[in-house]
Amino acid sequence: MARLFAGEKDCKSDNILRVLQSHDFGLRESELADFLKWDRRTVNNYLRDLQAQEQVHKEGRLWFAEE
Repeated sequence: MARLFAGEKDCKSDNILRVLQSHDFGLRESELADFLKWDRRTVNNYLRDLQAQEQVHKEGRLWFAEE
């Protein structure tokens, strides 16, 4: 990942979680990227980190926030 200012990574992760929590039926990676106006690869990197922390999960192509 690119170099980020202190706390910026947590802020971006929180943005993804907030969006996923507001979409009960899940979102595709590309939909998240469009919504946040980020590159799809950036969204993918954050989703993988959040998945490793068990804060999100993937079902098929859709991503969901853990409850």
